[in-house]
Amino acid sequence: MNKVFDYNGTYVSPSKPVKQLKTVKKTLVIDSSDRDTTKFYTNGDFVVYLPRVYENVVSLRLVAGEFPTIIRVSTNPGARSHSYSGGQNISSSNWSSDSQLMDSNYYFLIDLEGLNKTDECAREANRSAYPDGFFAKIPVLINGSFIEYNDSSAQENKAIYKPSIGKLDRLHIRTRLHSQQGNQGFIYWTSDGATAGLGNRTVNFSLTFEIEMLDNSFDDFSSYETFVSDRN
Repeated sequence: MNKVFDYNGTYVSPSKPVKQLKTVKKTLVIDSSDRDTTKFYTNGDFVVYLPRVYENVVSLRLVAGEFPTIIRVSTNPGARSHSYSGGQNISSSNWSSDSQLMDSNYYFLIDLEGLNKTDECAREANRSAYPDGFFAKIPVLINGSFIEYNDSSAQENKAIYKPSIGKLDRLHIRTRLHSQQGNQGFIYWTSDGATAGLGNRTVNFSLTFEIEMLDNSFDDFSSYETFVSDRN
C-alpha cells in the first residue's frame, strides 16, 4: 500500500532511495613535447601515452589549452599548414610547401582519433558531411601573443560516451583547420613561424582534460514524490 502524507498542503509519498552509479574525475595535462619526436616530427599530429590506464570512461572534457599564436610576427612563433600530400608527420616529408596561417583563421580544430563527438559540415556545399568530425573548437585571438582557451570563457568542448570506453591508455591528437577535414592535413607550430626544420621545433602547446570514469559503487539518492507523479 502506498501511503500518502500531507506536507504543507501538498500530497507526497514516502521517500524512496534511488540507486545511481557513482563517477570519479581525474585531471590530465598533456604537453605536445611529451610525444616521441623521432616518430612525430612536429606537434601537429602525434600520439601520446597516458600516465595510467583510464577505465570505464563516460566523458572527456577539454578544460583548458595554451597555444602559441598562429600569426608569425618578426621572429616570434607561428603556425603552418601541412598537407598529407607532402607526406606524413615525419622528418623526411616535404615541408617546403607548407603555407603560413593568415589572420583570416579565427579558429582551429582538435581531433582525438576515435573520441570525436562533434559533427562537422562539409565545405563548398558538399552534402557528404562529417559526423563525429572533431573533438574541440579553439577560438583564436589574432592580436594576442599566445592563445589561451578555457571552457569558462569559451564554448564547452565535452564528449559523453555511452556505453563507456573500456580502457583508454593513449591519445592521438591532431590540430587542423576546417579546410583540412577528412584527414587532409594538420597545422603545427614552430619557434620562428617558418617551415619545420631541425632547430625551430622547440615551441609546444598544452592541453588540460577532465576524464570522468564509472566507479564500482552506488549512491542512494532519496527524494519526495508528489501526488501527481508516476508511482509505478
